[in-house]
Amino acid sequence: MDTLIIQDLELSTHIGVPDTERAEPQKILITIALEIDTKKSAKQDEPSIDYDHVVKALKDLAATERKTIERFAEDAAKTILERFHPKSVTVTIIKFAIPGSKQVELTITRP
Repeated sequence: MDTLIIQDLELSTHIGVPDTERAEPQKILITIALEIDTKKSAKQDEPSIDYDHVVKALKDLAATERKTIERFAEDAAKTILERFHPKSVTVTIIKFAIPGSKQVELTITRP
């Protein structure tokens, strides 16, 4: 299997457990790794997955308010699996939420 990666896509979303944190949009970074077979698409010189459509789906997800990056990651994985049918997807979300730390990062993989 091969891996198609969309790395550090910057999104703006309302996310955070306290209402005050969700009041203003926050920047998050999301990286998506799709496990796919690219042999056929390489031979035909056609895309295996249209990553512009993947990005649009992620932007659409960011329009909905959530409390946790765990929820956002699950929603992203489910959407990508249902719409684009990779063998598996790994989602990494980075949030800049804790003063004094560089970032908070979550990575999940779903078959």
